[in-house]
Amino acid sequence: MIKSLPFLLLLLLSGCSYGKETIKSSIAFDGNLELTFVESIYSKGELERCAGSKVNCFQNGVPAFGVGSLPPKSYLAKLTLTYKDKTYVLDTKNMYNAGTERGREVKGVVEYFYAHCYDQENCVVRGLFSDAGGSYVAEWQVINGASIRTILTSSGDIVQKFISNIRPPVYE
Repeated sequence: MIKSLPFLLLLLLSGCSYGKETIKSSIAFDGNLELTFVESIYSKGELERCAGSKVNCFQNGVPAFGVGSLPPKSYLAKLTLTYKDKTYVLDTKNMYNAGTERGREVKGVVEYFYAHCYDQENCVVRGLFSDAGGSYVAEWQVINGASIRTILTSSGDIVQKFISNIRPPVYE
C-alpha cells in the first residue's frame, strides 16, 4: 500500500492537468486595476460525455449561464481582481462559454467589462458574457475586503441594460 501511494498521487495529479487547455487573459483598467481570467476548454471526451444529457455536465442541476441548446465548450475557471497590492478571487461558479479572450470592449459598440475600486477594500466589477449560444451578465462587489457575486442572470432586460451601459453610478 505505501509503495503504491506515490504512484497513486502522481496518477491523480497528472489526471487533473493532463490535456486541459486553458485561455488566460487580462484586462487593465486605469489606476492599477486589473482583471485576470482563466477559461478552461472542455476536452473532446468531456464534450462527448455531455452530448447525451446536458444536465449531467453541470453541478446540481443549476442553470448553466452561457449555454444554449448545446453543451458548453468552456467554463470560467478563475477570475481575479487586482487593485494595487490586493487581489480578490471572484466567484465563477456556473459560468460557461465566457469568451473572455475578446477583451474589454468593441469601441463604439459595446463594453464587455467594467471595474472600479473606491479604495483597496471596496470595488465593483461587471461583465457581459456571451457567445452564439447565449448572453448573461454578472456583477461582483468587494465590500470591506469580502468578495460577493451580486448578479448572475440571463434575464433579457438586465442583459440589455448592461449592453446599453455597463457602468453603475460611482459615488465618491
